Amino acid sequence: MAIDKLFSGESKSIEYKVDVPGKSEKYMKTVVAFANGRGGRIVFGIDDSTLDVTGMNPDTIFQTIDSITNAISDSCEPRIIPDVTLQTVGDKTVIVVEISSGKMRPYYLKSKGIVDGTFIRVAGTTRLAPDFMLKELILEGQNRYYDSEPCDGLTVTKDDIKKLVTI
Repeated sequence: MAIDKLFSGESKSIEYKVDVPGKSEKYMKTVVAFANGRGGRIVFGIDDSTLDVTGMNPDTIFQTIDSITNAISDSCEPRIIPDVTLQTVGDKTVIVVEISSGKMRPYYLKSKGIVDGTFIRVAGTTRLAPDFMLKELILEGQNRYYDSEPCDGLTVTKDDIKKLVTI
């Protein structure tokens, strides 16, 4: 990842964490939101408020990577496979977790279930998906979209068709 992108600030596709939180749920919501959207990166070892590079402990960095990938694999449904890399900035190393946009939407936290565990990204924040968005994600996961769905109870008359084609 280019250094300038690394320091572009939190956005719809990037999230910073100083360290890996003790409770993985704190960043799993963001993992799920990225998979439900266009993808994104979580960078561990950068302070989100100052963009200072704090780096990760080099003695335990590989155990930390293992714990991140295990937490993602164990916490999310359908399974999300992250691309985890190390990036050196000056004399410090950060962990970059890249989450691709998912095709099997909606992605959600197993522990919370599909209704309370489906998250989306809005600008630089992670939010619980509202009902209408959850329905849209379900359709997208089935490769269907609202505008191609039949309208139950809608009747179309010959006059309606005639008006439509004369426009």
